[in-house]
Amino acid sequence: MRVSMGMLAMACVVLGLAAVPLLAALSGALSVHPALAAAAAPQFGGGLALSVSGGFAEMSPALVALGLVLVIGGVWLGARILGAGRRVRVGETWGCGRVVQTPRMEYTSTAFAEPLRRVFAELYRPTQDLSIDFHPESKYFVQSIEYRSEILPWFERYLYGPTIAWLTRWASRVRSLQSGSAHAYLTYLVIALLGLLALLLAQGT
Repeated sequence: MRVSMGMLAMACVVLGLAAVPLLAALSGALSVHPALAAAAAPQFGGGLALSVSGGFAEMSPALVALGLVLVIGGVWLGARILGAGRRVRVGETWGCGRVVQTPRMEYTSTAFAEPLRRVFAELYRPTQDLSIDFHPESKYFVQSIEYRSEILPWFERYLYGPTIAWLTRWASRVRSLQSGSAHAYLTYLVIALLGLLALLLAQGT
């Protein structure tokens, strides 16, 4: 599979770089047909450029490829020269470049969802519970802080929950039809065929 993909990729590169001679050969082969004789053939200049009749546009695939190579090589060389004297600094991904943070300061999903909870407070009705335990010797020293926040799950409670319960009840009832007996399935087919025949006879009369 990779060999075939590589062959197709190489064919795309070759056809792109050698577009001018290939188009010249194809235009010469097509010019012998009477229906295509009146068509304006593209013009080729120097074997590198392809010009549309009338001088409206001109492109050189080889020069475009050369320009891309020079630009990519220049960017790589510039990055190597400018970054040669800089050492790579390894830091924590959650640190955001700061050295005074700890893992306990990492952002959670609550920090991103809090603005939405405030905007839709009338709908979700969030409740907050903050418990602070002070040190036994002095109330100016906090021993522990516990914060709990909850919202009313309207969609889960009044939409998704009843819908899933209703589907579960009907699924349990339908499950009784699938007894695993081939005789029962054949009986269903006979009943369905008899029903269709009765319907066709009723429509015919």
